[in-house]
Amino acid sequence: MAKKQNSELFSSILYIVIGVLLAIFRSETLEWAMTIAGIFFIVSGALDLFKKNWAGGAVSLGIGLAIILLGWLATKIVLLVLGILLAVKGAVALIEVFKAGLKNALQLVFPIITIVLGVMLAFGNGLDVMILIIGILLAIDGLIGLVGALKK
Repeated sequence: MAKKQNSELFSSILYIVIGVLLAIFRSETLEWAMTIAGIFFIVSGALDLFKKNWAGGAVSLGIGLAIILLGWLATKIVLLVLGILLAVKGAVALIEVFKAGLKNALQLVFPIITIVLGVMLAFGNGLDVMILIIGILLAIDGLIGLVGALKK
C-alpha cells in the first residue's frame, strides 16, 4: 500500500511540476522537448554507427538532425494549416447558423470562438494560450491527486 501511495505522490508532484513549467514557459517547452528528442536520436544514431549498425545509425542521425533543424518550422506550418482549417470550419458553421435562421445569440458563440481560435493558432499566440491552459489543468490535476494521496 505504501508503494502505491508513493507512486501517487510522485505522479501528482510530477503533474504539478510539468503543469507549472508549461504555464510559465509555454511554447518554449515544445522547443526543449524537440531539442531533447533531437539530441536523443543523434546520440542513439552515433551509438548505432559506433556499433557498425550503419542503416539504423544513419536513420536515427537523420531524424535527430531533422527534428533539431526543421522541428519548429514544421510545427509552425502545421499550426498555420490547422488554424486556417479551424477558422474556415468556424466560418462555415457561422454561415449555416444564419442560413438556418438565427434563433438566439448563443448560436453565434461557438462558431465565433472557433474562428478566433483558428486565427490565433494560424497567426497569433494561440499555441501559447493552449499550452497555458494545459499547464494549468495539469497543475490542478496534480494538486487534486496530491491532496487525495496525502489523505490516505
